[in-house]
Amino acid sequence: MNAQSNRTILVIGATGAMGRPIIKHLLADTTNNWQIRAFTRNLQSPQAQQLVELGKGRVELFQGDLNDTNSVAAAMQNIYGVFCNTDFWSSCSVAVEREQGLRVLAAAKNASVQHLVYSSLESCAYLSEGKIPVAHFDSKAAVEHEIDWQRSHEFMQQLPDGWYSNNVTVLRTLAYFENLMAFFLPQKGTLSDGREGYIFTFPMQDAAYPFVALDDIAWFTTYLFANPQEWGGKTLSIGSELISIAELAATFEKVTGIPAEYNAISDETFLSFGIPNGHDALNQMRFHREYGPARDYAALRAIHPSLRTFEMWLKESGWRGEYRDVQKGSITGDS
Repeated sequence: MNAQSNRTILVIGATGAMGRPIIKHLLADTTNNWQIRAFTRNLQSPQAQQLVELGKGRVELFQGDLNDTNSVAAAMQNIYGVFCNTDFWSSCSVAVEREQGLRVLAAAKNASVQHLVYSSLESCAYLSEGKIPVAHFDSKAAVEHEIDWQRSHEFMQQLPDGWYSNNVTVLRTLAYFENLMAFFLPQKGTLSDGREGYIFTFPMQDAAYPFVALDDIAWFTTYLFANPQEWGGKTLSIGSELISIAELAATFEKVTGIPAEYNAISDETFLSFGIPNGHDALNQMRFHREYGPARDYAALRAIHPSLRTFEMWLKESGWRGEYRDVQKGSITGDS
């Protein structure tokens, strides 16, 4: 790994589900000894204060607002890199999240940030040819499209030092295993064989669901920042495991000893639950049923040999079906 000693990384989304493990992993990179500037709306929140304690002098809080151009620009001063994961669920607006992402890109370019890692998701509307838009995926993908066309523009202009082609990496992620602790929480009940246990209820039919562990996202983020020459200007699509919900329930029972099964429900039944933003969550599952997305798990494991399976994650987390607070905002988020 190339040392980038005594450099500061601005983490946007620092107090969210993804930001916290990323900061933990960056702080653990003793080769690069990163300093962290944690971008947050509330300096006094428990999550923000926990980051300060975790950093032991290496985490500074920056109170900012992604809807304020001056605020974003101020956060970019005197830093080496930026990790950006915007929060769709704070506005539930594709337009707002896209504007926030573009604002971050512009500010980082103007500040000559040396390495920006942008957290993205699949462009569902594009890949499904308009059949299955998924708002909280497509809003991040819209910013990724901006990055890609800027890369193409720099290529056409033959700009060897183009910022987007050398200094911006896209990290395309997926829904977390950790969402099983909240949004996808299994329900206690009587199983079809009469035993009492947990029922995993999804409208996934027999299709497999692509998950990623938060700690795997954090590992890859730290890896990308440590290898800017290799990954600047490129996109990395990651995942931990593609697993059917029936296999997931069987693995849960195997690891925990708690009886479990999968209850496949219809799309209409899922919508009848009245989950906030449930129509978008449903389209995410429809997209996974019909379009994937594909990940090259063998190639990812070659980079990260400890890439987690669901079984590994379950043993590591110690989760036994109980509710745990993962998202600090809406229950339906991936960010």
